[in-house]
Amino acid sequence: MDLFKNIGKLFYAIAKADGHLALEEYHKLNEVLDRSWSHLNCKNIELIQHTFNELHLNNREPDLCFEDFISFYKTNPKLFTTELKNLILKTGNSMAYAYAKINKSELVLLAKLSLEFKKL
Repeated sequence: MDLFKNIGKLFYAIAKADGHLALEEYHKLNEVLDRSWSHLNCKNIELIQHTFNELHLNNREPDLCFEDFISFYKTNPKLFTTELKNLILKTGNSMAYAYAKINKSELVLLAKLSLEFKKL
C-alpha cells in the first residue's frame, strides 16, 4: 500500500537527514516498528522496512524522500489519523535520538513534519 511505502520514505529521510545512516537508527526503527506498530498487518510493517532498505541501498536523497512523503500526505490527508501522526512523530523522534542524541538536521526535519501535520 502506498501509505506504508511513503512512511518508509519518511523514516529513511529522518534517519539520513544528516547525510549518515547510523546502525543504531536502523535498529531503533525496527525495534519501534515491532513494539509500537504491532497492531498493523505484518505485511505493512515489512513494506515500511523494505522501502527504507531499498532507499538506503540506492543511496536516495533524503530531502527528496521527505518531499515525496509530504506530497503524499497532502494528497491523502484522510489516511492520517491523529493516532497515526502521533505514532509517526514518536517513531521519528526515537530514531533521531538513537545515535548521539538528535542533531540539527533531524530536528529541523521533525519540526517541518510536525508543522505539516498541524496544517491539515
